[in-house]
Amino acid sequence: MTNYPKITLPKECDVVVIGGGIHGSSSAYYLTKAGMKVVLLEKDTIASHQSGRAWGFVRQQGRDPVELPLMIECNKIWQGLEKELNADLEWRQGGVLFVARDDKEMSEFEGWINDTKHFGIETRVLDPKGVEKLTPGITTPGVGGIYTPSDGQAEPKKAAPAIAKRASELGAVIAEGCGALSIETEAGAIGSVVSEKGEIKCKYVICAAGAATHKFVAKFGRRLPQQTTRGTVIRTTPVPDISAAGMLAAGLAFRQRADGSMNIADEFMTDIDLTLGRFKYARDFMPGLFDNWATFKFHFNKRFFDDLVDRMPGSDASRQPMIGRRTNQAEPYEVRVKNAMRNLQKVLPQIKKVGIVDTWAGDIDVTPDAVPVIDQFDNPKHFFVASGFSGHGFAMGPVVGKVLADWITTGQPSITLKGMELARFEDGTRRVPRTRV
Repeated sequence: MTNYPKITLPKECDVVVIGGGIHGSSSAYYLTKAGMKVVLLEKDTIASHQSGRAWGFVRQQGRDPVELPLMIECNKIWQGLEKELNADLEWRQGGVLFVARDDKEMSEFEGWINDTKHFGIETRVLDPKGVEKLTPGITTPGVGGIYTPSDGQAEPKKAAPAIAKRASELGAVIAEGCGALSIETEAGAIGSVVSEKGEIKCKYVICAAGAATHKFVAKFGRRLPQQTTRGTVIRTTPVPDISAAGMLAAGLAFRQRADGSMNIADEFMTDIDLTLGRFKYARDFMPGLFDNWATFKFHFNKRFFDDLVDRMPGSDASRQPMIGRRTNQAEPYEVRVKNAMRNLQKVLPQIKKVGIVDTWAGDIDVTPDAVPVIDQFDNPKHFFVASGFSGHGFAMGPVVGKVLADWITTGQPSITLKGMELARFEDGTRRVPRTRV
Protein backbone atom coordinates (compact mmCIF):
# COMPACT_ATOMS: atom_id res chain seq x y z
CA MET A 1 0.00 0.00 0.00
CA THR A 2 1.35 3.42 -0.97
CA ASN A 3 1.90 5.94 1.81
CA TYR A 4 0.93 9.24 0.24
CA PRO A 5 2.20 12.56 1.63
CA LYS A 6 -0.16 14.21 4.08
CA ILE A 7 -1.41 17.53 2.81
CA THR A 8 -4.11 20.05 3.66
CA LEU A 9 -6.01 21.35 0.68
CA PRO A 10 -7.01 25.01 0.40
CA LYS A 11 -10.70 25.81 0.40
CA GLU A 12 -10.38 27.66 -2.88
CA CYS A 13 -7.98 28.36 -5.73
CA ASP A 14 -8.01 29.63 -9.30
CA VAL A 15 -7.48 26.32 -11.14
CA VAL A 16 -7.85 22.67 -10.21
CA VAL A 17 -5.87 20.29 -12.39
CA ILE A 18 -7.07 16.67 -12.41
CA GLY A 19 -4.27 14.25 -13.21
CA GLY A 20 -0.59 14.20 -12.27
CA GLY A 21 0.91 12.96 -15.51
CA ILE A 22 3.17 15.15 -17.62
CA HIS A 23 0.26 17.17 -19.08
CA GLY A 24 -1.29 17.90 -15.70
CA SER A 25 2.07 18.62 -14.06
CA SER A 26 3.07 20.94 -16.89
CA SER A 27 -0.26 22.75 -16.67
CA ALA A 28 0.24 23.29 -12.95
CA TYR A 29 3.77 24.56 -13.53
CA TYR A 30 2.97 27.11 -16.22
CA LEU A 31 -0.19 28.32 -14.49
CA THR A 32 1.66 28.84 -11.21
CA LYS A 33 4.48 30.53 -13.05
CA ALA A 34 1.85 32.90 -14.49
CA GLY A 35 0.66 33.81 -10.99
CA MET A 36 -2.40 31.56 -10.69
CA LYS A 37 -3.28 29.64 -7.52
CA VAL A 38 -3.31 25.98 -8.52
CA VAL A 39 -4.23 22.66 -6.91
CA LEU A 40 -3.24 19.46 -8.72
CA LEU A 41 -5.16 16.32 -7.74
CA GLU A 42 -3.56 12.93 -8.47
CA LYS A 43 -5.25 9.74 -7.27
CA ASP A 44 -1.89 7.92 -7.13
CA THR A 45 1.57 9.51 -7.39
CA ILE A 46 3.00 11.88 -9.98
CA ALA A 47 3.80 10.05 -13.27
CA SER A 48 2.83 6.68 -11.76
CA HIS A 49 0.70 5.83 -14.77
CA GLN A 50 1.50 6.19 -18.48
CA SER A 51 3.51 9.42 -18.28
CA GLY A 52 6.22 7.57 -16.39
CA ARG A 53 6.03 4.45 -18.56
CA ALA A 54 6.56 5.82 -22.06
CA TRP A 55 9.44 5.09 -24.45
CA GLY A 56 10.94 8.55 -23.94
CA PHE A 57 11.08 9.66 -27.58
CA VAL A 58 10.73 13.43 -28.07
CA ARG A 59 9.95 13.62 -31.76
CA GLN A 60 8.42 15.76 -34.43
CA GLN A 61 9.06 13.09 -37.04
CA GLY A 62 6.15 10.94 -38.18
CA ARG A 63 3.44 12.87 -36.34
CA ASP A 64 -0.01 13.68 -37.63
CA PRO A 65 0.22 17.19 -39.14
CA VAL A 66 -2.48 18.27 -36.67
CA GLU A 67 0.05 17.85 -33.84
CA LEU A 68 3.04 19.47 -35.49
CA PRO A 69 2.47 23.14 -34.52
CA LEU A 70 2.48 22.04 -30.87
CA MET A 71 5.37 19.62 -31.22
CA ILE A 72 7.65 22.02 -33.09
CA GLU A 73 7.27 24.51 -30.25
CA CYS A 74 7.66 21.78 -27.65
CA ASN A 75 10.95 20.68 -29.17
CA LYS A 76 12.27 24.15 -28.39
CA ILE A 77 10.98 23.93 -24.82
CA TRP A 78 12.70 20.58 -24.20
CA GLN A 79 16.05 22.01 -25.27
CA GLY A 80 16.04 24.43 -22.34
CA LEU A 81 13.84 22.58 -19.85
CA GLU A 82 16.61 21.06 -17.71
CA LYS A 83 18.10 24.49 -17.11
CA GLU A 84 14.67 26.03 -16.50
CA LEU A 85 13.75 23.40 -13.91
CA ASN A 86 17.28 22.91 -12.56
CA ALA A 87 16.74 19.17 -12.94
CA ASP A 88 18.25 16.20 -14.74
CA LEU A 89 15.73 14.98 -17.33
CA GLU A 90 18.28 12.94 -19.30
CA TRP A 91 17.64 15.17 -22.30
CA ARG A 92 19.66 13.97 -25.28
CA GLN A 93 19.25 15.59 -28.69
CA GLY A 94 20.50 12.90 -31.04
CA GLY A 95 17.60 12.83 -33.47
CA VAL A 96 15.05 10.17 -34.40
CA LEU A 97 15.49 7.62 -37.19
CA PHE A 98 12.81 5.47 -38.82
CA VAL A 99 14.22 2.64 -40.96
CA ALA A 100 12.08 1.53 -43.92
CA ARG A 101 11.92 -2.21 -44.46
CA ASP A 102 10.73 -1.99 -48.05
CA ASP A 103 9.90 0.45 -50.84
CA LYS A 104 6.27 0.72 -49.75
CA GLU A 105 7.26 1.85 -46.28
CA MET A 106 9.85 4.24 -47.67
CA SER A 107 7.17 5.73 -49.91
CA GLU A 108 5.00 6.31 -46.83
CA PHE A 109 7.88 8.05 -45.07
CA GLU A 110 8.60 10.24 -48.07
CA GLY A 111 4.89 11.01 -48.33
CA TRP A 112 4.94 12.28 -44.76
CA ILE A 113 7.89 14.54 -45.56
CA ASN A 114 6.04 15.93 -48.56
CA ASP A 115 2.83 16.49 -46.59
CA THR A 116 4.63 18.35 -43.80
CA LYS A 117 7.38 20.22 -45.67
CA HIS A 118 5.60 23.55 -45.11
CA PHE A 119 6.37 23.21 -41.39
CA GLY A 120 10.09 23.52 -42.10
CA ILE A 121 11.20 20.42 -40.20
CA GLU A 122 14.66 19.36 -41.36
CA THR A 123 13.80 15.66 -41.82
CA ARG A 124 15.98 14.08 -44.46
CA VAL A 125 15.96 10.83 -46.41
CA LEU A 126 18.82 8.38 -45.85
CA ASP A 127 19.93 5.53 -48.08
CA PRO A 128 21.06 2.24 -46.44
CA LYS A 129 24.62 3.53 -46.15
CA GLY A 130 23.34 6.63 -44.38
CA VAL A 131 21.46 4.43 -41.90
CA GLU A 132 24.60 2.38 -41.29
CA LYS A 133 26.69 5.51 -40.77
CA LEU A 134 24.26 6.79 -38.15
CA THR A 135 24.01 3.37 -36.47
CA PRO A 136 27.26 1.44 -37.03
CA GLY A 137 26.82 -2.33 -36.95
CA ILE A 138 23.10 -2.38 -37.76
CA THR A 139 22.17 -5.48 -39.76
CA THR A 140 18.79 -4.17 -40.92
CA PRO A 141 19.32 -0.84 -42.73
CA GLY A 142 16.37 -1.78 -44.94
CA VAL A 143 16.03 0.33 -48.06
CA GLY A 144 16.97 3.44 -46.10
CA GLY A 145 15.05 5.67 -43.73
CA ILE A 146 14.20 9.17 -42.60
CA TYR A 147 16.04 11.12 -39.92
CA THR A 148 15.23 14.30 -37.98
CA PRO A 149 18.41 15.47 -36.19
CA SER A 150 16.66 18.04 -33.95
CA ASP A 151 14.49 15.38 -32.28
CA GLY A 152 15.63 13.86 -29.02
CA GLN A 153 14.83 11.83 -25.96
CA ALA A 154 14.20 12.31 -22.24
CA GLU A 155 13.50 10.08 -19.25
CA PRO A 156 9.75 9.71 -18.52
CA LYS A 157 10.32 8.63 -14.92
CA LYS A 158 12.07 11.94 -14.22
CA ALA A 159 10.26 14.51 -16.35
CA ALA A 160 6.79 14.90 -14.79
CA PRO A 161 8.10 14.61 -11.19
CA ALA A 162 10.64 17.37 -11.88
CA ILE A 163 7.99 19.60 -13.45
CA ALA A 164 5.58 19.00 -10.54
CA LYS A 165 8.36 19.66 -8.02
CA ARG A 166 9.11 23.03 -9.61
CA ALA A 167 5.40 23.86 -9.68
CA SER A 168 5.25 23.09 -5.96
CA GLU A 169 8.26 25.30 -5.27
CA LEU A 170 6.45 28.14 -7.02
CA GLY A 171 3.35 27.64 -4.87
CA ALA A 172 1.18 24.99 -6.51
CA VAL A 173 -0.46 22.47 -4.16
CA ILE A 174 0.38 18.95 -5.37
CA ALA A 175 -2.00 16.46 -3.74
CA GLU A 176 -0.97 12.84 -4.33
CA GLY A 177 -3.27 10.03 -3.26
CA CYS A 178 -6.20 12.41 -3.64
CA GLY A 179 -8.53 11.85 -6.55
CA ALA A 180 -11.29 14.06 -7.90
CA LEU A 181 -14.76 12.69 -7.13
CA SER A 182 -16.92 15.20 -8.97
CA ILE A 183 -16.98 18.60 -10.61
CA GLU A 184 -19.67 21.02 -9.47
CA THR A 185 -21.05 23.87 -11.59
CA GLU A 186 -22.72 27.20 -10.87
CA ALA A 187 -24.77 29.07 -13.47
CA GLY A 188 -23.29 27.08 -16.35
CA ALA A 189 -19.68 27.51 -15.27
CA ILE A 190 -17.16 25.68 -13.09
CA GLY A 191 -17.86 26.19 -9.39
CA SER A 192 -15.79 23.66 -7.48
CA VAL A 193 -14.17 20.24 -7.46
CA VAL A 194 -15.01 17.67 -4.80
CA SER A 195 -11.91 15.67 -3.93
CA GLU A 196 -11.26 12.83 -1.52
CA LYS A 197 -9.99 15.42 0.95
CA GLY A 198 -12.73 17.98 0.57
CA GLU A 199 -14.29 20.49 -1.78
CA ILE A 200 -12.20 23.17 -3.51
CA LYS A 201 -13.90 26.21 -4.97
CA CYS A 202 -12.33 27.23 -8.27
CA LYS A 203 -13.03 29.04 -11.52
CA TYR A 204 -11.24 26.69 -13.92
CA VAL A 205 -10.66 22.93 -14.23
CA ILE A 206 -8.18 21.17 -16.46
CA CYS A 207 -8.98 17.49 -16.84
CA ALA A 208 -5.80 15.62 -17.80
CA ALA A 209 -6.85 12.34 -16.22
CA GLY A 210 -5.55 10.02 -18.92
CA ALA A 211 -7.74 7.00 -19.58
CA ALA A 212 -10.33 8.19 -17.02
CA THR A 213 -10.99 11.49 -18.79
CA HIS A 214 -14.00 10.17 -20.72
CA LYS A 215 -15.81 9.63 -17.39
CA PHE A 216 -15.58 13.32 -16.48
CA VAL A 217 -16.54 14.35 -20.01
CA ALA A 218 -19.63 12.11 -19.92
CA LYS A 219 -20.87 13.82 -16.75
CA PHE A 220 -21.42 16.95 -18.85
CA GLY A 221 -23.28 15.12 -21.61
CA ARG A 222 -20.32 15.05 -23.98
CA ARG A 223 -18.78 12.04 -25.69
CA LEU A 224 -15.08 11.16 -25.76
CA PRO A 225 -14.47 7.70 -27.32
CA GLN A 226 -11.43 6.47 -25.45
CA GLN A 227 -9.83 3.09 -24.94
CA THR A 228 -6.50 1.78 -23.73
CA THR A 229 -3.76 -0.40 -25.14
CA ARG A 230 -1.03 -1.97 -23.04
CA GLY A 231 2.57 -1.11 -23.84
CA THR A 232 5.55 -3.10 -22.55
CA VAL A 233 9.02 -1.55 -22.22
CA ILE A 234 12.37 -3.07 -21.24
CA ARG A 235 15.48 -1.40 -19.82
CA THR A 236 18.73 -3.22 -20.47
CA THR A 237 22.09 -3.24 -18.81
CA PRO A 238 24.62 -0.76 -20.28
CA VAL A 239 26.07 -1.76 -23.64
CA PRO A 240 28.77 -0.21 -25.87
CA ASP A 241 27.87 3.05 -27.60
CA ILE A 242 25.36 2.47 -30.41
CA SER A 243 23.65 5.76 -31.28
CA ALA A 244 22.26 8.89 -29.70
CA ALA A 245 19.22 8.64 -31.98
CA GLY A 246 15.92 7.12 -31.00
CA MET A 247 15.19 4.45 -33.59
CA LEU A 248 12.52 2.26 -35.12
CA ALA A 249 14.07 -0.55 -37.13
CA ALA A 250 12.85 -4.01 -38.15
CA GLY A 251 10.05 -4.00 -35.58
CA LEU A 252 12.29 -2.82 -32.75
CA ALA A 253 12.03 0.53 -30.99
CA PHE A 254 15.05 1.59 -28.97
CA ARG A 255 16.90 4.53 -27.53
CA GLN A 256 20.23 4.47 -25.75
CA ARG A 257 20.51 6.53 -22.60
CA ALA A 258 23.64 8.46 -21.67
CA ASP A 259 24.73 5.71 -19.22
CA GLY A 260 24.74 3.15 -22.05
CA SER A 261 21.57 1.30 -21.03
CA MET A 262 18.79 1.00 -23.57
CA ASN A 263 15.02 1.35 -23.49
CA ILE A 264 13.58 -1.08 -26.02
CA ALA A 265 10.14 -2.24 -27.12
CA ASP A 266 8.49 -4.60 -29.55
CA GLU A 267 7.34 -1.86 -31.92
CA PHE A 268 4.52 -3.06 -34.09
CA MET A 269 2.35 -5.23 -31.86
CA THR A 270 -0.43 -3.81 -29.69
CA ASP A 271 -1.77 -5.64 -26.62
CA ILE A 272 -5.42 -5.23 -25.68
CA ASP A 273 -6.80 -6.57 -22.40
CA LEU A 274 -10.43 -7.60 -22.85
CA THR A 275 -12.98 -6.18 -20.41
CA LEU A 276 -16.68 -5.34 -20.62
CA GLY A 277 -15.66 -1.71 -21.00
CA ARG A 278 -14.21 -2.54 -24.41
CA PHE A 279 -17.72 -2.55 -25.87
CA LYS A 280 -18.53 1.02 -24.84
CA TYR A 281 -16.87 2.69 -27.82
CA ALA A 282 -16.43 -0.38 -30.02
CA ARG A 283 -18.12 1.18 -33.05
CA ASP A 284 -15.72 4.13 -33.02
CA PHE A 285 -12.63 1.94 -32.93
CA MET A 286 -13.83 -0.81 -35.26
CA PRO A 287 -12.53 0.71 -38.54
CA GLY A 288 -9.01 1.10 -37.15
CA LEU A 289 -9.18 -2.37 -35.66
CA PHE A 290 -10.00 -3.95 -39.02
CA ASP A 291 -7.38 -1.86 -40.85
CA ASN A 292 -4.63 -3.03 -38.48
CA TRP A 293 -5.95 -6.41 -37.37
CA ALA A 294 -2.61 -8.22 -37.72
CA THR A 295 -0.91 -5.91 -35.22
CA PHE A 296 -3.36 -6.53 -32.35
CA LYS A 297 -3.07 -9.24 -29.69
CA PHE A 298 -6.14 -9.71 -27.48
CA HIS A 299 -5.75 -10.99 -23.93
CA PHE A 300 -8.38 -12.61 -21.73
CA ASN A 301 -6.78 -12.37 -18.32
CA LYS A 302 -7.16 -11.22 -14.72
CA ARG A 303 -8.19 -7.75 -15.79
CA PHE A 304 -11.49 -9.07 -17.17
CA PHE A 305 -12.44 -10.40 -13.74
CA ASP A 306 -11.14 -7.25 -12.02
CA ASP A 307 -13.50 -5.27 -14.24
CA LEU A 308 -16.42 -7.49 -13.18
CA VAL A 309 -15.56 -6.94 -9.51
CA ASP A 310 -15.34 -3.18 -10.06
CA ARG A 311 -18.88 -3.16 -11.46
CA MET A 312 -20.39 -4.87 -8.44
CA PRO A 313 -22.35 -2.73 -5.96
CA GLY A 314 -20.26 -2.00 -2.90
CA SER A 315 -16.86 -2.33 -4.57
CA ASP A 316 -14.34 0.48 -4.12
CA ALA A 317 -14.54 1.31 -7.81
CA SER A 318 -18.36 1.46 -7.82
CA ARG A 319 -18.35 3.75 -4.77
CA GLN A 320 -15.81 6.06 -6.41
CA PRO A 321 -16.26 5.53 -10.17
CA MET A 322 -14.19 8.56 -11.18
CA ILE A 323 -11.18 7.05 -9.43
CA GLY A 324 -11.58 3.36 -10.17
CA ARG A 325 -8.43 1.36 -9.45
CA ARG A 326 -5.94 3.77 -7.97
CA THR A 327 -2.63 2.21 -8.99
CA ASN A 328 -1.29 1.08 -12.36
CA GLN A 329 -2.67 -2.36 -13.22
CA ALA A 330 -0.77 -3.02 -16.46
CA GLU A 331 1.81 -5.79 -16.33
CA PRO A 332 4.59 -6.44 -18.87
CA TYR A 333 3.77 -9.07 -21.47
CA GLU A 334 6.60 -11.60 -21.38
CA VAL A 335 6.31 -12.38 -25.09
CA ARG A 336 7.03 -8.71 -25.87
CA VAL A 337 10.07 -8.82 -23.59
CA LYS A 338 11.48 -11.93 -25.27
CA ASN A 339 10.76 -10.65 -28.78
CA ALA A 340 12.40 -7.29 -28.13
CA MET A 341 15.52 -8.79 -26.55
CA ARG A 342 15.87 -11.33 -29.37
CA ASN A 343 15.36 -8.64 -31.99
CA LEU A 344 17.86 -6.32 -30.31
CA GLN A 345 20.70 -8.78 -30.80
CA LYS A 346 19.53 -9.55 -34.32
CA VAL A 347 19.49 -5.89 -35.33
CA LEU A 348 22.66 -5.00 -33.40
CA PRO A 349 24.73 -8.22 -33.15
CA GLN A 350 27.77 -6.34 -31.82
CA ILE A 351 25.95 -6.35 -28.48
CA LYS A 352 27.39 -9.60 -27.16
CA LYS A 353 26.20 -9.48 -23.59
CA VAL A 354 23.08 -7.69 -22.45
CA GLY A 355 20.78 -8.23 -19.51
CA ILE A 356 17.48 -6.85 -18.30
CA VAL A 357 17.47 -4.28 -15.52
CA ASP A 358 13.73 -3.61 -15.47
CA THR A 359 10.49 -4.19 -17.35
CA TRP A 360 7.25 -2.27 -17.03
CA ALA A 361 3.93 -1.67 -18.75
CA GLY A 362 1.35 1.07 -18.91
CA ASP A 363 -2.16 1.69 -20.19
CA ILE A 364 -1.98 4.02 -23.18
CA ASP A 365 -5.18 6.02 -23.65
CA VAL A 366 -6.07 6.23 -27.33
CA THR A 367 -8.65 7.92 -29.55
CA PRO A 368 -10.01 6.46 -32.80
CA ASP A 369 -7.90 8.81 -34.96
CA ALA A 370 -4.81 8.72 -32.68
CA VAL A 371 -4.95 12.49 -32.17
CA PRO A 372 -5.54 14.00 -28.71
CA VAL A 373 -8.42 16.13 -27.53
CA ILE A 374 -7.34 19.54 -26.27
CA ASP A 375 -10.46 21.64 -25.93
CA GLN A 376 -12.55 23.96 -23.75
CA PHE A 377 -16.25 23.33 -23.14
CA ASP A 378 -18.97 25.89 -23.68
CA ASN A 379 -21.08 24.21 -21.02
CA PRO A 380 -19.80 24.33 -18.39
CA LYS A 381 -17.57 27.28 -19.12
CA HIS A 382 -13.94 27.09 -18.05
CA PHE A 383 -13.71 23.29 -18.27
CA PHE A 384 -10.65 22.20 -20.27
CA VAL A 385 -9.72 18.72 -21.48
CA ALA A 386 -6.30 17.37 -22.49
CA SER A 387 -6.36 13.64 -23.14
CA GLY A 388 -6.20 10.84 -25.72
CA PHE A 389 -2.56 11.31 -26.68
CA SER A 390 -2.46 7.78 -28.10
CA GLY A 391 1.05 6.75 -27.10
CA HIS A 392 2.90 9.84 -28.26
CA GLY A 393 1.89 12.39 -25.63
CA PHE A 394 4.94 12.30 -23.36
CA ALA A 395 6.93 14.47 -25.76
CA MET A 396 4.09 17.02 -25.98
CA GLY A 397 3.61 17.40 -22.23
CA PRO A 398 5.38 20.71 -21.61
CA VAL A 399 3.80 22.58 -24.52
CA VAL A 400 0.30 21.27 -23.72
CA GLY A 401 0.66 22.67 -20.22
CA LYS A 402 1.93 25.99 -21.57
CA VAL A 403 -0.86 26.34 -24.14
CA LEU A 404 -3.54 25.58 -21.55
CA ALA A 405 -1.99 28.09 -19.16
CA ASP A 406 -1.92 30.72 -21.91
CA TRP A 407 -5.53 29.91 -22.79
CA ILE A 408 -6.68 30.42 -19.21
CA THR A 409 -4.62 33.54 -18.53
CA THR A 410 -5.16 35.32 -21.87
CA GLY A 411 -8.43 33.83 -23.16
CA GLN A 412 -6.84 32.26 -26.24
CA PRO A 413 -4.53 29.29 -26.90
CA SER A 414 -1.09 30.53 -28.00
CA ILE A 415 -0.75 27.80 -30.66
CA THR A 416 -3.43 26.48 -32.99
CA LEU A 417 -5.35 23.45 -31.73
CA LYS A 418 -7.33 22.97 -34.93
CA GLY A 419 -8.25 19.31 -35.39
CA MET A 420 -8.12 18.52 -31.68
CA GLU A 421 -11.67 19.57 -30.84
CA LEU A 422 -13.88 17.08 -29.01
CA ALA A 423 -16.75 17.76 -31.43
CA ARG A 424 -15.09 15.70 -34.16
CA PHE A 425 -16.26 12.58 -32.32
CA GLU A 426 -19.79 13.90 -31.96
CA ASP A 427 -20.63 15.22 -35.44
CA GLY A 428 -19.91 12.08 -37.46
CA THR A 429 -16.48 13.19 -38.66
CA ARG A 430 -13.97 10.39 -39.04
CA ARG A 431 -10.27 11.03 -39.55
CA VAL A 432 -7.97 8.20 -40.58
CA PRO A 433 -5.06 7.78 -38.16
CA ARG A 434 -1.84 9.02 -39.72
CA THR A 435 0.71 8.45 -37.00
CA ARG A 436 3.01 5.46 -37.21
CA VAL A 437 3.62 5.21 -33.45
